[in-house]
Amino acid sequence: MKFGTKPLDMVIIGRSILSSVGNPTAELYRGLINELAQRGHRTTFLEFHEPGKKYVRDMLKSPYCEVWTYASTDQLVAEYGYAIQSADVVLMGSMVNDTNRIAEWIAEEARGVTVYYDTNLSATIDHLQCRQDNSAFCLSADNLRHFNLFLSTTGGPFLENLAKTYEISNARALYESVDPYSFYRTDTDKHYDLGFIGNFKNDREELLNSMLLGPARYTPNRKFSLAGSGYNRVDWPRNLTYLEYLPETNLVDFYNRQHCSLVLSRADRKRMGYTPTRRLLAAAACGVPVLTDNWDGIDFFFEPHREVFCVNDEQDVLAVLYGKEEGLRQKIGHDARKRILEQHTTGHRAEQLLSYLAEITD
Repeated sequence: MKFGTKPLDMVIIGRSILSSVGNPTAELYRGLINELAQRGHRTTFLEFHEPGKKYVRDMLKSPYCEVWTYASTDQLVAEYGYAIQSADVVLMGSMVNDTNRIAEWIAEEARGVTVYYDTNLSATIDHLQCRQDNSAFCLSADNLRHFNLFLSTTGGPFLENLAKTYEISNARALYESVDPYSFYRTDTDKHYDLGFIGNFKNDREELLNSMLLGPARYTPNRKFSLAGSGYNRVDWPRNLTYLEYLPETNLVDFYNRQHCSLVLSRADRKRMGYTPTRRLLAAAACGVPVLTDNWDGIDFFFEPHREVFCVNDEQDVLAVLYGKEEGLRQKIGHDARKRILEQHTTGHRAEQLLSYLAEITD
């Protein structure tokens, strides 16, 4: 079979595609499946729905794939065996409950190419190295080798070492991406000198205090913004606008109202390197000058200080906001958006996936 030259039937077992609430992988799957559908490929998405639990869906029905639900792994195995057997490609995502049993079932039943897509390589490595017990949603070392292709949103040395250590023959990076029709530049008036979006995380609290709250306190006549939940708003500067909840549909407006956008990595992603976040790509796709902390591999995605500003502390942030000419900041935002359109769209990732499949079937 030549992947990409005929319509493929794909089955994906993932956390959820219908709800992105507390589930950042939903947007990843939506973008990838949409691009595959535009190329004529058919996808069935299987997701777990706990009986009696109410789910908040921001997508009632997928326009580009069928979505089937299962109430238990027993039901999945009993009812969907034929779908697995008849699929050209079976892709299982990470962070799925009862992941090892499902992986073993796929290995037994699938006749096409099997793929594992790891969207949290840090958790996987911590589990394999016995630093943390993630057995409910991370694969064992034996099950890692059951798949024909191992994909990860993290690349670089950590992925290479994982493949070597656990004898994974085909490990490839399939990074996060954005749809340029969903994230774009507008002519909205700028309301904020700097903005940040992200829920509260202990591991980046110090950075946020230094790079957002600090500059806001230092320049009380300027305006700043923060969107996200879980924050303890004690002694926050008055010139900081806070939005506890920001719908996905409002992100473009949020980014475009900023002169600059701050993107901070979580500690685990920064430790891994080579893990561009969707927030970083989305802000860049909107043409907003991005300030971000430095991490290994960032120059693989953007050229520091030509497409993004790499900052380490409050003084670096202030130097960009008030020490750089507006024309230079706008050019950096423009060049970052250009880089997104050339290399980091959902279309690029779909083509990469098809090329990886072609590699292992030739």
